[in-house]
Amino acid sequence: MIINTHAHIGISRVFDHEFTEEELINGMDKYGVDVSIVQPLIGPDNYKKYHDDIYEASVRHPKRIFGMLAFSPHIDRDEYFKEVERCVKELGFVGLKLHPLETAVDPLSVDGRVAFEAATAFNIPLMVHTGVGVPFACPTRLLSRAREFPHLPIIMAHAGFIVYTQDAISVGEVCQNIYLEPSWCSGQLIGQMINKLGPDRVMMGSDWISNYPVEKLKIDLLELNEDDKNKVLCETAKTVFNLGDRI
Repeated sequence: MIINTHAHIGISRVFDHEFTEEELINGMDKYGVDVSIVQPLIGPDNYKKYHDDIYEASVRHPKRIFGMLAFSPHIDRDEYFKEVERCVKELGFVGLKLHPLETAVDPLSVDGRVAFEAATAFNIPLMVHTGVGVPFACPTRLLSRAREFPHLPIIMAHAGFIVYTQDAISVGEVCQNIYLEPSWCSGQLIGQMINKLGPDRVMMGSDWISNYPVEKLKIDLLELNEDDKNKVLCETAKTVFNLGDRI
């Protein structure tokens, strides 16, 4: 089984991207992806609509699409918590995303902390964009938060985005609750992540579904043993996102 931990449906006015449900499912079928964890882009509509759209896609594609919230914490704290609770308890979402670049939020700020609190409160992992968008997106920005929330699985999306990947690995060596999703990183650096942190701390992600074949090839070329490869492609994500009895 292959679990893609970083996929999108929606429109972004920040990056001028648009990804449709049809494109995602067609790509999954074409490339042999069994499950995608899907997050919205921060588009022109109300954040609840983004989440509802992903939920409806998950209903149309049961056991193939699971939702991850993504919206700005620069709103009322109670409103933020209510949306996380709605998506987890009513819509079955399995994760929360904090995007320091797209929502202009520092993980070390008061508003940034709310995402860590909400993920902890509802027992879901927190994915945080890292790399492009420093200083807020610098992996080292997560070091003190990972120590403050030691039982919260924190996933570094893009694992520092090549330029800051060594920083991401260093934070992972210090904090056992840090996981790396290495989309857009080089194959050599992905090998270093696995060697230093272990395959149970690294999980496949593509970001764009069209990028999936490239990300999969990087892992294939590492020539991992079958057990380690299965962890990177499936088992790590299955454990972190608590998907065991849902897929």
